[in-house]
Amino acid sequence: MFNLSGIQESFFGDRMAGVCQAITSALAFESGLEKSSISATVENDVIYLEGTADSVEAIDIAISLASSISNCRILSHVEPVY
Repeated sequence: MFNLSGIQESFFGDRMAGVCQAITSALAFESGLEKSSISATVENDVIYLEGTADSVEAIDIAISLASSISNCRILSHVEPVY
C-alpha cells in the first residue's frame, strides 16, 4: 500500500494557499472595499480575514466575498477604522 498522507497534505496546503490568494486578490478589487486593507491567511483549515476596513458594512462585504470563494470556515479579525 502507498502512503499518500504527505501528498494529500501537500496538495491540500497548496490548494488552500491558492484559495487565500484568490480571496486576497478579490478583496483588493471588490467594490465597497476601496478604503480597506484586508488579506486572507489559512491555519488549521480555517481562513482568517485580517486587516482594516472603513466600516462594518465593508467587513460584511469582505466576509460574504470570502464565503462565496471558499466553503471553509471564515473568521474575521478585520478591525473597523473610522
